[in-house]
Amino acid sequence: MKLRFLLLLSVCTSALAESWPLPPVVDNGTYPAAPAARNSPPASTKTLYEMMGRLEQLQAEVQQLTGKVEEQTFQINELKKRQNTMYGDFDDRLQSLENKSAEGAASTDAEAAPQASEPAPAPAQATLATAASAPTKPEVSQAAAPVSVTADEKQQYQHAYDALRTGHTSQSIAEFEAFLARNPASGLANNAQYWLGEAHRVNQDAESARKAFSKVVENYPGGAKVPDALLKLGYIELEQNNINKARDYLTRVTQDYPGTAPAHLAAKKLLSIDGGGQ
Repeated sequence: MKLRFLLLLSVCTSALAESWPLPPVVDNGTYPAAPAARNSPPASTKTLYEMMGRLEQLQAEVQQLTGKVEEQTFQINELKKRQNTMYGDFDDRLQSLENKSAEGAASTDAEAAPQASEPAPAPAQATLATAASAPTKPEVSQAAAPVSVTADEKQQYQHAYDALRTGHTSQSIAEFEAFLARNPASGLANNAQYWLGEAHRVNQDAESARKAFSKVVENYPGGAKVPDALLKLGYIELEQNNINKARDYLTRVTQDYPGTAPAHLAAKKLLSIDGGGQ
């Protein structure tokens, strides 16, 4: 029985082998070629990578430029603070000198008052000659009078000046103009008019600065700020390329106020003009 089963199994195996032949073996030492590896990205991917690289480079350059702008802004603010501090120190020194000269003038007037109250009689011709040679501008008599400043005027002036020194230029302009409108005859009106011109210069408003400095010269001819105002008028005309007007103002400072700090600065500027430095 077992023998028949084995014979039948062998016959079936042979039949299956004949009906399903195995594929021939090719012994050529090679294998089927594998698909080509994609080592390099497509052209569109390369372009995208290049654009991303350029974008990163531009972002880095923008960051560098932003840093430089911030640094320059900081330096400009520091220069403004130093300039305002210089203005403050200069004005404080001038104000101290004005107060001392005002006190001296007041004491001199007080000592001379009894003599002035009883003038000696003069001949008629001498009186006419003296009257003809005396200056007719009312500002001269105002300049000779003692400087009077009330506490309220000083507070208003100081508030406007502090606004200029701390960089609030527009506020200082409004406050100086209000001060001059309320106190045109104040002992600080000369200073207020001058610093109004400086505030306009900080705002780069040359025309308004020119008008303000001109009023210092016209309204307060005996004031301590006149040589500074003339100097700044010369600077403004020079910046506007009005060389002849600038030379006139600067020469006036050196001739009318020799030995002063504005005269020294005016002389240096005249040398730069004549030497072709401007």
